Amino acid sequence: MSPGLPITFRFDSPLQQSSLTIQEHELFEDWSTGQQTFTLVPRDAVVAGNRTGVEVCFADGAAPMCATFLLVVHPGLGMPEVKVLRQVRSVDYFQQVAKEAESKVEQCRAEARQLRAERGAPEGLRGAIASGLVNDRRGVDVKHLTFDVTTKEGNALVKNRVTSYRTWERVAVEVSLENPSTEPWTVAGAVLRGPRGELLKPLPLWPLEPILPMDPQQERGRRAGHVVVEVLATEKEARGTYTLTLWDAERKRTVTLGNVTFP
Repeated sequence: MSPGLPITFRFDSPLQQSSLTIQEHELFEDWSTGQQTFTLVPRDAVVAGNRTGVEVCFADGAAPMCATFLLVVHPGLGMPEVKVLRQVRSVDYFQQVAKEAESKVEQCRAEARQLRAERGAPEGLRGAIASGLVNDRRGVDVKHLTFDVTTKEGNALVKNRVTSYRTWERVAVEVSLENPSTEPWTVAGAVLRGPRGELLKPLPLWPLEPILPMDPQQERGRRAGHVVVEVLATEKEARGTYTLTLWDAERKRTVTLGNVTFP
């Protein structure tokens, strides 16, 4: 779960009313139970890495009588919905699950083939041409977002410039950041969350160099670092407004930018 992001558990069996048990109520600002669902709303201030358990029991008397879940706080990968299957399913259902799994495996294979191809490609425009990212049908579309994106209170770094890109089957967002703290900051993970809660997980982040603290004696922007988040996406994908979340290795110093769009 992520700070401030409601998480709903949906079951295929009716629940006992008032059976929801939460280990640490102080982590949540609200919670509710329906006929076959329960929803938790984590507080905005919950700390990454915190763990808590919740338990709910079923109303039909069949085994298992109850289900227990361990929730872990993550700055960006919180799930908005979890479907819990308890009853025996039909052959058609498992065939559909297998089909979806096969589709995901093929997507992973395509990503792996692309990454292997890039390792042997030259740098610069030659590399972009060699990897097929630009061709005579499509170049690189650019969109300046510096004044469009929104920032979250408590961000560990200060936004400087934001630019998004779209090319052949890929999108990317480049964020220039300034570090107002006294400790270096290095990006360790990122995620783009879509308007319906869907997650776009990026390719390996670049660069992985630390963003050093700002020097008060230097002009603003002179010590800014940057992070590029790239995602595989077709022409019809990655449309709409996204929220970008970046975090460091400890997952406690985070940067969240809203209203991110692509050309």
